Amino acid sequence: MAEMIFTRKYAAGEVIFRAGEMGRDAYLIERGRVRVTLPRTTTHSGQAGGDEVVIAELGPGEIFGEMSMIDDAPRSATVTAVEDTEAIVILRARFLRPLQTGNPLMNLVMRVVLSRFRNAQFRLVGATGGPSGSSLEEIRALALDRLQHEKAMRHGLEADEFEMHYQPIIDLATGRIAGFESLMRWRRGGPGGEMVSPGLFIPLAEETGLIVDLGRLALRHGLRDRNRFARAFAEAGQDQAEPFISVNVSGLQLAELDEIGEIAAIISQSETDPAVVKLEITETLMVQNIAHATEALKQLKGLGLSIAIDDFGTGYSSLSYLHQLPLDTLKIDRAFITNMDKSDNSRRVVHSVVQLAHALGIEMVAEGIEEPVQLAALRDLGCHYGQGYHMSRPLPVDAVLELIASRPHW
Repeated sequence: MAEMIFTRKYAAGEVIFRAGEMGRDAYLIERGRVRVTLPRTTTHSGQAGGDEVVIAELGPGEIFGEMSMIDDAPRSATVTAVEDTEAIVILRARFLRPLQTGNPLMNLVMRVVLSRFRNAQFRLVGATGGPSGSSLEEIRALALDRLQHEKAMRHGLEADEFEMHYQPIIDLATGRIAGFESLMRWRRGGPGGEMVSPGLFIPLAEETGLIVDLGRLALRHGLRDRNRFARAFAEAGQDQAEPFISVNVSGLQLAELDEIGEIAAIISQSETDPAVVKLEITETLMVQNIAHATEALKQLKGLGLSIAIDDFGTGYSSLSYLHQLPLDTLKIDRAFITNMDKSDNSRRVVHSVVQLAHALGIEMVAEGIEEPVQLAALRDLGCHYGQGYHMSRPLPVDAVLELIASRPHW
C-alpha cells in the first residue's frame, strides 16, 4: 500500500521540535516560515547563557529536520514557527527505501544536506562564494510539484475524480466491435476540471504505490461498464459473442500474490463471467522476475481470465518466455502499425508477429490503427483484432453506448 503524504500545521510561535529530542522525519515547508536556533552555551563574559543563536530562517520549499532523518540521531537544533506554517512530513521510511531511483523528492533531501554541509565548510575556512544554488532550486521546484501532484491524486481518489474511457477493439474478420480496452482518465477537480495526461499521473502512481488503488478502481469500473455494454449490444439486436473488456494491470499490482485475491473478489462481486475479462500486462513484468511472473499469471489464469502482453516488441521481448507463460494475446505496439505502410521493415515486423501468434495459438491485437490502408494491410496479414483512431478514440461510457446503438462496421 502506498505511504500517505500528509501535512502538519503549526501556529506562529509554536515549537516544532527542540534540540536533543529524538526525531525520524523531515519537513518540507509549503507555506509560512520557521526559525532554526541553537542554544548559546556561553556569554561574551564566559558565563553560561540561556538565550539562543538564530542560524537560519526557512520559507516555502525549504526542508528542515533532514539530518536526524538520515542518521536517526537526536535533533541538533530547535525549530520554531515564525508565522502560521504548514509543512509536508517526509517519512524516514520513505526516504531510506529508494535512494537510487532518482526520485526528485529524495534527490532534493540529499542535495539540501550536501549544500548545507558544503556551506558550513566554506564558513569554517573563511572562503567566499559557496556552491551555486541554481540546480538545487530546480530540484526543489520539481520536488514540490511532485508532492503537490501526489496530494492532488490522493484527493482525486477520495473525490471520485478518476473515470474510465473505453476504446473499441475490432474483430478484423467481421469489422464489428469485439471488446473494449479500458483507459483511465483523471479529471482533476471533478466535472468541468482539467484532464491530466496519463503520461503524467500513471508514472507518479507507479512510483508512489497509488497504482494499486487505481488498478482496483479501473477493474471495478471496467467490469461494471462492460456489463452495461453487453446489455446495449442485446438491445441493439446485435447477434454476436459477449464483448470482452481489457484492463491494464501494473506489475506493482502483482508484486505480491495476495493481490490476486483482491482481483478475484472484484470480479466475483461484479457478477461478470471471467471468460470475458482480459488483463493487459507489460513485458517488463515478465523479464524482471520470470518465476514470479509465471506463478502470478498461472493463478490469474486459474480464475478463468485471459492474459495479454501489452506493447509487444518495444524493448524486452524474449521469445523464451512466450512459451513458458500462459498467454492468450499479444498486443503489438502502435509504433510498428503507424509505420507499416511507410516502412518495409515495420511491415515485416508486424507480419512476423502475426505469424508468431498463429504458431503459438494465441491472438494478436494491433494498436494505433489510424489509416484505412493500415486496417486493410492488417486484414491481409491475418491479424485478429485492431484498435485505433481510425475506428474510434477512447470514449466515455455514454458515448460508447451511443456508438453501440449505431451498429458500427469497419
